[in-house]
Amino acid sequence: MNSPDQLSYDEYDRLTRAYADEDGGVNYSGLKKEMAALKGFIDQLAAASPENEPEWFPTEDERKRYYLTAYNAYILFYAASGYPDRHTLWSGLGLFKNKDIVLGGRKLTLNDLEHNIIRKEFMDPRIHFALNCGARSCPPLKAGVIAQNATDNELEQAARRFINDPGNVRFDEPSLTLYLSKIFDWFAVDFLNYLRAKRGLANPHVAQYVALYLSGPAAEILAKIPAPALTIKYLDYNKDLNEQ
Repeated sequence: MNSPDQLSYDEYDRLTRAYADEDGGVNYSGLKKEMAALKGFIDQLAAASPENEPEWFPTEDERKRYYLTAYNAYILFYAASGYPDRHTLWSGLGLFKNKDIVLGGRKLTLNDLEHNIIRKEFMDPRIHFALNCGARSCPPLKAGVIAQNATDNELEQAARRFINDPGNVRFDEPSLTLYLSKIFDWFAVDFLNYLRAKRGLANPHVAQYVALYLSGPAAEILAKIPAPALTIKYLDYNKDLNEQ
């Protein structure tokens, strides 16, 4: 329960539970009718952040929760504001991260939030499975807000869900080919740096990160194959709006 002088995630929680399904599809038509409620939450983000109200976010878990939620909330806000235009976020060039946002009185862009705050401050590659960019190939939007003090657990679940979805990761044993989401290509440095810093691997390979979360027969087979023997191919990225 939030005190009156703290940020409340209640409306974001309600809206995402009402308009996002279990596969991450969003009912933008319905959400657009509740823009006032979504704008109210956006206004809270604009007024308070871990930078200008640090006492509200005393732990890394809560700071991470705030920034992940802020990113997804602004994506929803821009997508719903422009709907039924399905290209508000993703143009032909795929440039959506230049959208202006305000957090705690500080003017930023979505690009700043992702690269200069979330990636730089936390150095946690699991965030790439929780940030939803409004496209079908993005990790699914979670229905409901991340629970208080549960960000780490939520990120573990998000990583496991994303990596065990054959639309994102699949292994072809006869050809020794590992097919991966483009997310593993775009943010390869994050996954490899994690393996170096947290797993002590001098010459890490992206397949070794995937193996941390992959389950089932494919995981057992993949574990027996030296990473350099694998061929990595990246899957096409569907930039269509993630509407229901």
